[in-house]
Parts: sequence; structure tokens; C-alpha cells
Amino acid sequence: MRKILGITLAALLIVACQGQQLSDAQAVSTDSREATILNLAMERALIEKKIPDYGLLADPRKIILSDRNLPADWVPRLADIEIQIMTEAEIETRANRDGDFLFMYVSELSFPDSDTASVRVHSMWARAKDSKIVYLSGGGFVVIYQKDGETWKESSSASWIS
Repeated sequence: MRKILGITLAALLIVACQGQQLSDAQAVSTDSREATILNLAMERALIEKKIPDYGLLADPRKIILSDRNLPADWVPRLADIEIQIMTEAEIETRANRDGDFLFMYVSELSFPDSDTASVRVHSMWARAKDSKIVYLSGGGFVVIYQKDGETWKESSSASWIS
């Protein structure tokens, strides 16, 4: 009886571990897809200079990006551009310490189906609590990407400024 119970428990453990491995593989696939789209959007914003008010970035090689709507483990990968991810509280603290600055955030990252992605990226001013400046700048863009084989290609886009 002990032998049968031991074999049954071992079999259940193997099945449970296999199920966990499947979930991890699916998570990696999703993370990779999200990372690819986010990197394409950051390239569009910063390499192609298509984020509104690009010229008002304090240093276009050192960007502050809010962690809003970003996967927790996403690491931006753009050559020669340092993207520092900060929480809203960290952005506010920095503005209060160093003064107003333009930062970026992602308001949407969605996948309506397996071959379509939509991403909205904004530029916005972080204002110090004692700032008296009213900014009439900032804005953003939305891009729809379609998967073509293993590559994501821009199918449509729109941008706006404040």
C-alpha cells in the first residue's frame, strides 16, 4: 500500500511540475511579446524622435519613464539611451528636488489578438510642488503593430500634442 501511495504522490508531483513549466513557458512568451512592443515604441519615441516635444527633453540620452502600465521585469534596450524607470512617487520626489522635467509614460499596452498590438506613449511634465509654470506641451502617440511572421510591423499610428 505504501508503495502505491508513494508512486501516486510522485506521479502527482510530476504532473504538477509539468503544469508549472507550461505556465512559465507561456509567461515567457507573453513577456517577450510585451518587451518587443515596448522596445519598438521606445525606439519610435526616442531614436526616431517621434514623441511630442522631444526637443524639450532635458537629456534625450537619459530618459525618465514611469513604471505605469509596464511589466515589472521589462528592461528597456536602446543603444546609447539610458531609460530610468521610476514610480510616480519617485518622479514627484525628483521634480521637487531638481525642478520640473519632461518624462514619459505608457498609458496602454494591449494585444487585441495574437497578431495585433496597440501601445500608447505620452510625454508629460513632472512639476515641483512649488512650480508656478503652466506647461502647454507634452502629448503622445498610439501605434498599432501587426505581426508579420516573426516580426512586428507598424500598421497605423496617430500622434497628438497638448
